[in-house]
Amino acid sequence: MTERPAAAGRVTVVGSINIDHVVVAAKFPSPGETILGQQALVTLGGKGANQAVAAALAGARVTMIGRVGADAEGERARAGMARHGVDTSGVAVVDGVDTGTAWITVAEQDNTIIVVSGANHRWPDSGNPLAGTPGSEDDVVLAQLEIPFGVVTRAAEACRGRFLLNAAPAAELPDELIARCAVLIVNEHEQAVVAGLPEEDGIEAAHRRLRERGAGAVVTTLGPAGAVITDFDGSTARVPAIPAPEVVDTTGAGDAFAGVLAARLAAGDPLREAARWASAAGSLAVRAPGAQESYPDRETLRRTVLGSPC
Repeated sequence: MTERPAAAGRVTVVGSINIDHVVVAAKFPSPGETILGQQALVTLGGKGANQAVAAALAGARVTMIGRVGADAEGERARAGMARHGVDTSGVAVVDGVDTGTAWITVAEQDNTIIVVSGANHRWPDSGNPLAGTPGSEDDVVLAQLEIPFGVVTRAAEACRGRFLLNAAPAAELPDELIARCAVLIVNEHEQAVVAGLPEEDGIEAAHRRLRERGAGAVVTTLGPAGAVITDFDGSTARVPAIPAPEVVDTTGAGDAFAGVLAARLAAGDPLREAARWASAAGSLAVRAPGAQESYPDRETLRRTVLGSPC
């Protein structure tokens, strides 16, 4: 398969910015149990920042809208995003509060995460979060749910292009917000919560329900099983994953998927093709520790996607 030439699209990410404190262990401790860890890392994270970096590395022109504290961690987070090509002029510094942190345990090819929101929950109570940022009908705005719900809603209302929502952490959403989603991105657990259906009802039933409530298209990520998409015309297809030779750390793999999906949609790809690139990004991300540090650049993605079966 040959790659269709695509111009760099514009993606604006409205979301969280964290510093990740990661402990790697052979197993997860039980309540009250003390175990020895294998490695401790401090890395850059936050679902918003992760998705912004993934989109920028995939070739998009990315602006990050977020909040950090007036501390060394906030400077480190902004510098890390800028190093990967993200415009951080929309990242505000909030006095009197710490930059958000995430406390992550990696074990048994999985992870557990506790987030302390800090500056991520210090936004104005009103106003347009996208004010002052470029915007057109061809652009993509990508948000998640690690920031106040009102900010996400106002961003969706202000979006002039296509609004993408990664509904994570899982939450029940009003129809008004779902109806503003050009693409709603969820995993299996999040899908059940957002759709209001038991997981055993299946992906296609959840996608039908979400499209009935107004979503243009729905993407459910399935980790090593790839993803299922229901496109704007109502057709459903499975996008296979590219197997990872070794799973080192799953932290941020879903964010790699969402960021690359946004980048490829902004570049003009149809949803199914964008999901192929996104699935490759998720596969590559689990092969190294950390979130942003594990994300592939566009050339690595291109080789991975074009070298895999269509």
